[in-house]
Amino acid sequence: MDNRPIGVLDSGLGGLTVLKKVIAKLPEESTVFIGDQANMPYGDRSKEEIIELTRASVKFLLKKNVKTIIFGCNTATAAAMPTIQKEVSQQIIGVIQSGALAASKQTKNNKVAVIGTTATTLSHAYRDEIHFRNGDIEVQEFAQPLLAPLAEEDPDEDTKLKVVSQSLAPLKEADFDTLILGCTHYPLLLNEIQACISSNKFILDPADQVAQYTYNVLKRDQMLAKGPAKHEYYTTGNARKFTEIARQWMNDPSLVAEHVQD
Repeated sequence: MDNRPIGVLDSGLGGLTVLKKVIAKLPEESTVFIGDQANMPYGDRSKEEIIELTRASVKFLLKKNVKTIIFGCNTATAAAMPTIQKEVSQQIIGVIQSGALAASKQTKNNKVAVIGTTATTLSHAYRDEIHFRNGDIEVQEFAQPLLAPLAEEDPDEDTKLKVVSQSLAPLKEADFDTLILGCTHYPLLLNEIQACISSNKFILDPADQVAQYTYNVLKRDQMLAKGPAKHEYYTTGNARKFTEIARQWMNDPSLVAEHVQD
């Protein structure tokens, strides 16, 4: 048994979509979430910048005595995870590996599409991970630089649908049966994405696989907790706005986020 919390980091609010699945799968586990909203979006930054920003969040979580760290950010997973894995003893769990595994099992026609930030798309991390599992799968990658900031801003529904529809227009001509949400902000726009994607396409949220893998790792290493669970939320941005959106997404009216210096 290990009652230390699980750490989850993200460039902003998107990692909450992963955290929500982790809490549902592991209800006795405490968690610490840090969203680096002051520096988002990560998707337009250089690899070196992403590594430094992610390293700062990891250091914050280590001060909270976390037992494992989930990179609830595809961009951080693609750009920073290989470097930071060598710097810390805690196991790091990324979203890309989990999403690629799930997609390789889900696709029926061996044609997968990925939407993600510019940095994630240019890294070809999903393509490489999927091909590692099945080289016959055709992977098409589409950069979507507007969607993560859109989810953070949380405008009215008409505005969200308009931006999502324009952004996803190139997918209408693409041939695929499985769409990976390659940014953890995108489930916050799931209704709008579903409205723009043919109903015969499977939309895959890697967060489900991340939660299952986290459970498997903690069980294997005999590190599962025995409650009661406590959940802490921190942001380098506006704590009031973070709290407002997070309460809705996490279905927790008592949730309060604290501001930390970036």
